[in-house]
Amino acid sequence: MKKLNFSLARIALAGSLLLQVPGFTMAQSSSGTVSQAELLSLLTQSTGKPITSDAKWGDSAISRGEAAEMIQQLLNLKDASPVYTDVTPNSPYAAAIGAVSKAEIMNGIPGGSFDLKSELTPAQASILTQRVAYYSKLSSISANSVSGLMIDDIEQGLRTGAFTCMQLTDAYVERIEAYDQKGPQLNAIIHVNDKAHEQAELLDQKQQAGAELGAAHCVPVVVKDVINTKEMPTTNGSELFKDWVPQSNATVINRLEQQGAIILAKTNLDDFAAAVYGISSLGGAIKNPYDLTRTVGGSSGGSAAAVAAQYAPLAIGTDTGGSLRIPAALTGVVTIRPTMGLVSQNGIFPRAFTQDTAGPLAADVKDAAIGLDLIAGYDPADPKTARSVGQIPSKGYASFAKGGRLDGKKIGLVTGGLAIWGDQPNGPVVTLLRQAAKDIESLGGQVVEIAGPDKDLLGMASVITFESAHDVNQFLSEQGEDVPVKTFKELYESGKYSSYAKESYDREIQIDPDGLAGNLDYQRALSARTELQDWTLNTMAKNGLDAIAYPTAAQTADLISKEQAGLFSRWSENTGFPAISVPMGYAESDTGSMLPANIEFLGRAFDESGLIQIASAYESGTKMRVAPTLPEIAAE
Repeated sequence: MKKLNFSLARIALAGSLLLQVPGFTMAQSSSGTVSQAELLSLLTQSTGKPITSDAKWGDSAISRGEAAEMIQQLLNLKDASPVYTDVTPNSPYAAAIGAVSKAEIMNGIPGGSFDLKSELTPAQASILTQRVAYYSKLSSISANSVSGLMIDDIEQGLRTGAFTCMQLTDAYVERIEAYDQKGPQLNAIIHVNDKAHEQAELLDQKQQAGAELGAAHCVPVVVKDVINTKEMPTTNGSELFKDWVPQSNATVINRLEQQGAIILAKTNLDDFAAAVYGISSLGGAIKNPYDLTRTVGGSSGGSAAAVAAQYAPLAIGTDTGGSLRIPAALTGVVTIRPTMGLVSQNGIFPRAFTQDTAGPLAADVKDAAIGLDLIAGYDPADPKTARSVGQIPSKGYASFAKGGRLDGKKIGLVTGGLAIWGDQPNGPVVTLLRQAAKDIESLGGQVVEIAGPDKDLLGMASVITFESAHDVNQFLSEQGEDVPVKTFKELYESGKYSSYAKESYDREIQIDPDGLAGNLDYQRALSARTELQDWTLNTMAKNGLDAIAYPTAAQTADLISKEQAGLFSRWSENTGFPAISVPMGYAESDTGSMLPANIEFLGRAFDESGLIQIASAYESGTKMRVAPTLPEIAAE
């Protein structure tokens, strides 16, 4: 994560705030100076905090040095050493100047000086007001205030001392406790990391010692409970694995922890990721934060619901048959299904090794891209990831999440024909899709309607039924003596999984796991995958497309336990090509609730950077996502 600059969005209210000060006129705001009393009024209004100092602030024009002192007193900032050519330890306001500089509220001027005696201008007062308000919000860390924090905000708050890693971690844990088994009882979490506070304390000590910090320093992450964690149980959502603690971490966990992330909790999911209902035999049904009677889909439903409810800014899930993108669409969050081979599957319970991938979920495109940066790359334990060598951009995926326009981008639009059932070509989600197409054009992009692939070809290219038993056998054989069962057959015969997972397992038990080489139906599925890849690439080339767009799900979330209709997710999973799913609006349900819907962009293999650029421009140009309304958490 790079050092933040305060964005225009964070100072957008500056002028209006100045005009709220009694006696401060527009004429003054365009030239002249700001008095001590006027700045004090601005700062106390923007933060809601009184100043506790006995210092008297009058009608004299305020200097930059005096402003630093006022801000230090208002925010109760600790003294710090200044680093400017015109400020020595004995200079007036030296400690205050050091404090506001450390907090990144006031900076020097070109040449390395602070210019402490110069009078503050209205423009500077405008910017300072917004910076102080932002810092004040960060420093008031709580289970309520973490709502809406992005990863950049977390990095900013930790770097400037607005909060500690322990304070941040404790606030997120309190939020989980307030919403998951109490209050709305979202049921998105299976296990909270009881060592999270201790790990946060160690990260604080590391930062205080001046040690080099990882790219994900103290970023809280929740992970789907099919991803092995050696410090916590990995239940796979099943009673069968309820107490099983793996002997080693999955590669994605090691990568997150090595970069300073805190694995805050394990999320609920369909048993063994073998369904898309968002219901497990161990954890029960996950509730949709937008409507507690509605499904979140699956199988990464807990990860999606956790991000929607802001249990953490980042989640990791998996996707074999839509399991990242379906719940992302039904809960209004962003996810990226990476190209096959970009992210290691080592240590993750499989559905089908040649179709499985892990991926990030987040509230916006940039945080999802940061998540991808943290977990992508070659892993000797997963030979497929050798495909990614030379394919990952040197400046990282997050650098492509820069908003902007879509000039020169051409998008193919598919409005129907991709779902097994429930396309609803004239339904409210497709209406949102057509509006999204207009929005893309207003941002400079070109949209052309195209037909999707043949439905039979789309369905034939799935290999889950064929590979499941074989791949589960291989995975279990690598998990040591303590693993509860040794084979897929033992797992199946245990019966310790939901009836929804049983629908899949009843088919998969029929396949001889040792006979895939001679299984003609499996070979046809692999051939169909190649044909679908070629068809997709040819369609993109013939039409000059940068991406293909369609709704992730053509219908909004159904009621809990109902089979979700209108799923368009098969194209990405059955080609292995990347896709990103982004909120595109809300549609009213038959019970009056407003439910989210997502647009999905599909691209060529290893063009995640291009998809992120398109999705980020669409997101920033439309600002469609609205977080669900959850009850205020009472202070303890």
